[in-house]
Amino acid sequence: MSLYSFFRTSALLVLAGKYRLKLFYMGAAIAFAVVTAWLYEDIASFLQAHNPQWLFLALVVKTLLVYGALFFVFWQIRPSEWRRYSEPERKLESPAEKSKLDEIAGKEKLSTRKNAILRRDRDHKI
Repeated sequence: MSLYSFFRTSALLVLAGKYRLKLFYMGAAIAFAVVTAWLYEDIASFLQAHNPQWLFLALVVKTLLVYGALFFVFWQIRPSEWRRYSEPERKLESPAEKSKLDEIAGKEKLSTRKNAILRRDRDHKI
């Protein structure tokens, strides 16, 4: 197995684990639509032979079921769900508190030393 295949497979497994319930719902809806379309052929043959007046109603019901399943799949993968931030990402967007490095850089002694070094470097460059 190449390294690319390994990383691709592991990325797909992580995504499948993260969206496991959504993928199950979409798979069930697609399976429902396929089975409904497949069974309609048998029902249409039976209705054609015995009750042709119900054939149109069966077609309408089948169409509503298949498009309802398709609508459900599209509803499951709406873009707003994929862009939702997780809790750690929300914390990153909030204003950051002062870190220890910021506190140290704000001290008077270090600030004057920094300015002295910068002045000395500027004087030597001239």
